[in-house]
Amino acid sequence: MVDMQPYVKPVHRSLLQREMLGGIPQAGLLLLFVLAIIFIYGFQLYFSIIPIVLLYFLMRYWTKKDQWFIDIMLDCLSQKDKLIP
Repeated sequence: MVDMQPYVKPVHRSLLQREMLGGIPQAGLLLLFVLAIIFIYGFQLYFSIIPIVLLYFLMRYWTKKDQWFIDIMLDCLSQKDKLIP
């Protein structure tokens, strides 16, 4: 049996986790930022900040459960629908 002990190196947890801004992935934060700009500055709907903040906390909750959930959801929404006969 081969001894693998000399080949073992410690791996830091920061190398295994992904980069997140504000607790959510960069794509999700960019989506929220664009929605905020469109609704608040474009349409001047200042009360729309409440749903955007709620959506931020919802995305953060989803990310705590699974850190790839937002990316998978955005990929599924951007795929073209195909009808297979």
